[in-house]
Amino acid sequence: MYCNERGDLKLESKEIAKFSEKNLSYAVYKDLKERGLVVKIEDYGLRLYDRQKSVKGPASAIVLIKKFEDIIDFSDIIEELGRGLERRVQISIVDSENSAVYYVTKFVSWPKTKLKDDAKSSVDDESMKELIDKGYQINSGLKFGTHYRVYNYESKHAPWLIQKIDDGMSWLDVTRMVRVGHGVNKTIVLAYKGYWISFDWIKP
Repeated sequence: MYCNERGDLKLESKEIAKFSEKNLSYAVYKDLKERGLVVKIEDYGLRLYDRQKSVKGPASAIVLIKKFEDIIDFSDIIEELGRGLERRVQISIVDSENSAVYYVTKFVSWPKTKLKDDAKSSVDDESMKELIDKGYQINSGLKFGTHYRVYNYESKHAPWLIQKIDDGMSWLDVTRMVRVGHGVNKTIVLAYKGYWISFDWIKP
C-alpha cells in the first residue's frame, strides 16, 4: 500500500481495498515512514529503527498495535517485555480515523523505601500490599482520575499514579490516563493481574 501510494508499485482496486480496510498495521507503518523512520514488518508487530540507527543491527523498538475501542489485553505486551531485550516495547493506539498515538511501556519494579515521619497511607487495598510493605505511601488518586497516587521517601509530590485495570476497560481509557499523567509530570502505572506496567507518551 505504501509503495502504491508513492507510485513505486501499481495495485489493482480490489487489492487496495483488501489491504487498506481496517488495516491498523498499514496505518501505523505509513505514519512512521512519513516521520522519516525505518520500519520493518514482523508477524506480531513492527520493528522500528530510530533516526541515524543502522538497520544492520537490532531494532530500536518493537511496535505493538492496538485499536482504541478494543478491550485491554496485555498478553502480547507482557510476553514481549518478558524477553528482556534492549529494544523498547512501544505501543501504538489507533483511532477510527487511523490516527495513532505512541507509548513506551515497561515493567515497574518497586525497590524498598520508607515512610516519612509524618506520612501514612490512607489506602486499605490488598492489591497494594506489596507497595505498602515496601514502605511506599499510597493515597487516593481521585483528583487525577486514577485509583492511587504513590510516594517514596524522597518525593515531595507523587511520582506515580496507579490505575487498576478492570474488566471492560478499553485502550481509549489508557490514552486518557496517560494524558492526565503526562500533564502533571507523573508516570502512569497500570496494575494488571499481578504485573506493574508503566506507560509513557512518546513522539516517534
